[in-house]
Amino acid sequence: MEPCLRRCLPLTQGASGRSSRTTGGCGCGASGATVRLIDIAGAQIGISRLDAILRAVRNANFQDESLEKRELLRLTKVANYVPPGMEAAYLEALWREYRGAN
Repeated sequence: MEPCLRRCLPLTQGASGRSSRTTGGCGCGASGATVRLIDIAGAQIGISRLDAILRAVRNANFQDESLEKRELLRLTKVANYVPPGMEAAYLEALWREYRGAN
């Protein structure tokens, strides 16, 4: 599939994972990206394109954990709204998903 018109991350389909999934638009609502529900600060929050984000960070082969974390959050913000003041909570949840913990 082509990326959306706002040049969000390329779309993926059918990847399996531990979290719940639903189909919806990417961060800009222009395409049918996969959304995974993950626990963020005790609430189930849908993260659009999480599988693609996790894969992109893994494929970047960062040698520094802080760079991995920064890229996880940056890519998440490309396709999702992250409320001001919630970056640390989002990053904790993203890191948990990235490292494979439940």
